[in-house]
Amino acid sequence: MIMHSGTKYFGGHLDLDLLCGILVAPTFEKWKELWNLRTFPGNVMGSLESWLLLRSLRTLHLRVPRQSESAFELVQWLAKGTGGKSADGIPTGMTDKVRHSSLQAVDARGFDPKTQLEGGWNATFLISLTDEKNAAPFPHSLQYFVPATSLGGVESLIGLRIQSDAKADLRLIRISVGVEDVEDLKDDLRQAFQKIASQ
Repeated sequence: MIMHSGTKYFGGHLDLDLLCGILVAPTFEKWKELWNLRTFPGNVMGSLESWLLLRSLRTLHLRVPRQSESAFELVQWLAKGTGGKSADGIPTGMTDKVRHSSLQAVDARGFDPKTQLEGGWNATFLISLTDEKNAAPFPHSLQYFVPATSLGGVESLIGLRIQSDAKADLRLIRISVGVEDVEDLKDDLRQAFQKIASQ
């Protein structure tokens, strides 16, 4: 069986109050068993929630490829300014590392990250800032990115990992890319890096 959260990429809009899960059954017999459990003793999504999910599914094929392409471009751009280098307006020494499957090589088992998602890369990635004192103000120095811990919406989100994982590195920031113009997102990140570097 495969379980998906309907509130992330399937839901696709952070404006909706959608509580939804999607369960894919391996056989029709298993589906009938689950259908009976859901229908008779379980709960069923409300009409509004079903309509909101249907509305979002109609644009899934447009949103996800764009989010994937934009994330890939942002990751490649950000990676040029890591490890004590400056690049395209990213000040020297701001970012230590970018973590995204597009930056991984084929591993010892032969797994190639390029085959992970058909048609693109994950639209979520991590950046590690060089100095932890820069991490807390960074999400609030941006104009296009919403400081929030979620993913899959049309809005780009940014969040400190320590706020949702007490064991996370204080320098670690997660970015979930939305459907905004990638050059606008680059400009926004660039100005935030420059603002923090000048303080």
